[in-house]
Amino acid sequence: MKLLFLNHNYRYLGTYERAMHIAEGLAHRGHQVTLMTVSRQHRWKPTWSISNGVRVAEMPNLGQNYSGEGYGPLDNLLRCLHALTHRYDIIHMFDHKPNASFASFVGRLRGAKLIADWADWWGGPGGINDVPKRRVPAVGKFEEWWEIRSKLWADGVVTISTVLRQRALDVGCSPDRVVCIPNGAATDLIRCIPVTEARQHLGVPLDRKIVGFLGMGQGDMEIVMPAIRQLPDVWFMVIGPKNQRVLNQAQAFGIADRLWQTDFVPDEELSWYLACADVMCLPLTDRAANRGRLPGKMMYYMAAGRPTVVSPVGDVTRLVETYRVGLLAANEQQFAEALHILFEDAALREELGRNARRAAETDLNWERRVDELEAFYQRILQEE
Repeated sequence: MKLLFLNHNYRYLGTYERAMHIAEGLAHRGHQVTLMTVSRQHRWKPTWSISNGVRVAEMPNLGQNYSGEGYGPLDNLLRCLHALTHRYDIIHMFDHKPNASFASFVGRLRGAKLIADWADWWGGPGGINDVPKRRVPAVGKFEEWWEIRSKLWADGVVTISTVLRQRALDVGCSPDRVVCIPNGAATDLIRCIPVTEARQHLGVPLDRKIVGFLGMGQGDMEIVMPAIRQLPDVWFMVIGPKNQRVLNQAQAFGIADRLWQTDFVPDEELSWYLACADVMCLPLTDRAANRGRLPGKMMYYMAAGRPTVVSPVGDVTRLVETYRVGLLAANEQQFAEALHILFEDAALREELGRNARRAAETDLNWERRVDELEAFYQRILQEE
């Protein structure tokens, strides 16, 4: 199959990771995959490269941040021209942003089947776009409509969670054209490294107790930071770009002297940092945006073989209960209690960590996710 993947994020951010993992899996099976994302560096021109068998186009970022990602005029124009001048069997749009969706419908003119990926809950109360003020309020209204309409007009819909699958059905998508394919675990990228070895490699004290968090978007810290405040000998490691808001929160909660902000960590180094943590955490406020997603960071935690303390919100609840990979904590007090239990019980930490790595290598591996998606593509292509 000849496939075009359209991602609205900057390269390496957000849904790009989901799109790239799937693209690599399909490329390894002999499919021709082109992935379009947004360049971090180039404002006016696209750049092309090959990464693990995937042809990657980094499109110009002029206007990318205007009232939300995906609105760059040059980016959108070039994607539409590409879709008009090249023929693809499948165009897979990763969410509804203009640069991920407009070119998809242009490509339909050349005979492509359209697959809409629903990886986040954007519109309505509690959605990602439910913010106090937008620079262009009309954009929020358009996205609330287009998030739904783009799914209804697509030939198939892939959701990241059972919550979004149900939402797709509720808005009128045909059940036989909707499939739930969550994020997978990249066990080829993330190695399971002993804590001692990782800390020696990075020069971290061996006796330090560390709770880890991974992510470019570093929200909902108000759940875990008060818990860490109750554990005076525990450090908080935030893997990702240094964020002033996170530092301000740590100062407000009195844990700034125990905060380790790693800054950006490249993929080839990520395993070492994840392995430095005794326990990982996934705090989530109970809102539509969090109920709809299945955070990719959870798959990284599991691939690293680390137990996780998780807010019982959305599909991560089922993951923890089914595979026994961590403890659920509904509020800051339960977070503190769960962290205390895991720090006091090394055998339990190791057991949950082993469960996590085993699940990542088997049921939750990206290879199985790609199997499901490839079969879905074939079914959509066979339908008239």
